[in-house]
Amino acid sequence: KLYTYSLANSANPQLKGNIDVGFSIETIFSYKDKLFIGSGTAMYVYSLANPAQPAKLGQATHVRACDPVVANDSLAYVTVRSGSRCGGNVSALIVYDVKYVTQPIERNRVIMESPWGLGINGIRLYVCNGNNGLNVYDITDPIRPVLKKQLSGNTFYDVIILDNMMIAMIEGGTAIFELKANE
Repeated sequence: KLYTYSLANSANPQLKGNIDVGFSIETIFSYKDKLFIGSGTAMYVYSLANPAQPAKLGQATHVRACDPVVANDSLAYVTVRSGSRCGGNVSALIVYDVKYVTQPIERNRVIMESPWGLGINGIRLYVCNGNNGLNVYDITDPIRPVLKKQLSGNTFYDVIILDNMMIAMIEGGTAIFELKANE
């Protein structure tokens, strides 16, 4: 379920609603007036026109797998990872065209070893690749990510991008990286 709260009185948040979202929810990514929700079987797109009651706009169903998601104005980047509790047999970075959010369309698939969480910052896409490190993709051509470098030495699980900083969840703790333009 997705629960919504009013924070008008931050000392006393008020529950405003809840909706069933889907099976095996993995991530939620807010972008402008939309929520992108990754689950074990699909990516869902919800409108935040009424934040108290998000409305489902569309979904893209995929193979059963773990499913983090990030997005921009026209594309959503989803990682699917097979194995363990996730099931499935595909490990990949999938690029969806979400220009028409009611009907997301798969535009590209990049096979990976063990994709986990991901983050986007301008023309860079950072994809955690488990014990294979962190993949840094150039998305100048956003449908065709180009691997620019791979950071090894740590097992990367997830990243959060804040301005020019990347906070990474790695095995054994957290690492913070400064992001520089075009790196």
